[in-house]
Amino acid sequence: MGVRIAWFGTRIGSLLLGMLLISPAPLWAIAQSATPIASPVSAEFPGAPPPAWLEFGIDGRLIARAIATSSCPAIMLDGRDHPMAVRAAATKDFPVVACEATVPFGISSAEILDQAMPLPEGPFERIAVIGDTGCRLDDWEKKFQACNDPESWPFAQVAASVAAWEPDLIIHVGDYLYREAPCPVSGFNCVGSPHGDNWPTWAADFFTPASSLLGSAPLLVMRGNHETCGRNPMGWFRFLDPRPFSETCDRFTDPYVAPLNDLTVAVIDSAEAADTKASDEEDAEYARQFDQLAKEAPAGSWLVTHRPVWGILDLHGGDIEVRNSAFMGATDGTLKAEYALVLSGHIHLAQAIGFEQTAGRPPQIISGNAGTALDEISLATPTLADLGDPDIEEAEVFSSFGFLTLEPDGDTWLAIQRDAAGQPFARCVIGLPEMQCEPVE
Repeated sequence: MGVRIAWFGTRIGSLLLGMLLISPAPLWAIAQSATPIASPVSAEFPGAPPPAWLEFGIDGRLIARAIATSSCPAIMLDGRDHPMAVRAAATKDFPVVACEATVPFGISSAEILDQAMPLPEGPFERIAVIGDTGCRLDDWEKKFQACNDPESWPFAQVAASVAAWEPDLIIHVGDYLYREAPCPVSGFNCVGSPHGDNWPTWAADFFTPASSLLGSAPLLVMRGNHETCGRNPMGWFRFLDPRPFSETCDRFTDPYVAPLNDLTVAVIDSAEAADTKASDEEDAEYARQFDQLAKEAPAGSWLVTHRPVWGILDLHGGDIEVRNSAFMGATDGTLKAEYALVLSGHIHLAQAIGFEQTAGRPPQIISGNAGTALDEISLATPTLADLGDPDIEEAEVFSSFGFLTLEPDGDTWLAIQRDAAGQPFARCVIGLPEMQCEPVE
């Protein structure tokens, strides 16, 4: 029998499917499970730059980023000031300066404008995962989220809850900017919202509501399909992409492996990976990228990418989708590297899918429920017959706002689904050959 995945706990909307994975790395100390209660923060754009932040890049390089109104500030490393470089100069659409600096290994302290940077120390013991965070204003699908209502768009509260949980790594699995159309004149509680690929919209949709978490822990960030060249690429490439900035949008960017202490992540930019009908170009490009990572990623790595390799979604009233077309064309359903976990977003729910051990497919976790309007799915707890995939051992779905936390616990990982306020309601401890689950009291 394969690894069964099941959650036990309070039902909120639908029952979250169970999780997840076996630790691929040396084992760490037993992690805490208590979570502080966080209060919502204002989602209004105040006009001031957001806090500086750290993010991991290629080869595990640690990068400091800041957004300035004029010149870049200095970064103080072990008590000495060093200039931050201009990553992207101000423009009409982005009248702010993007700044960056590499933080060398071995540095014991770093500050930007008197803000202490959360340098990583030792193995990661508290990992928070968020995804699909922006407020949806979509004229094409006629979906207009109430951006001015923190209950309808709770990303600011989710961000504050993540920060209050005190993680030592935050993974954002992509999709930041959803305000792609003007708010209708009335009836949707989003009046006054900016829209489009510009600084006011990036500030309103991500940097302002995320301000409480930006300086709380280093980030690992993915590019989502909302940041493709045909949609909203410039904010992503100016502020978040870990590579050197270019004015030219790259449709495909190279994959990379980042060793993060005892955890190694393999990253694929899946922004252009078509869900339902991939081109020959996409199949060939992603085949090359998966082959590259298979050579570079050590056994037990996590594959982190925006679009899931496997996912469950009744997106537009059609049949249930259990796979990504471009990824299937590139991999034929089998990942060559020995990943312990595939971690993604894109589907605006929380999901986990477990497979028979003989299938050679790692668990797939989807965390796309941190803010944008939730997807409607016809089957909250699909049966294996519904899915039509004999390799799937079990799969369920959770449809409510929140975020995921991962903590090592002895020989296993503890996976906890939390609501927008940070309160746990379901958890599983996963190990081989057995799994133990229990409700959160």
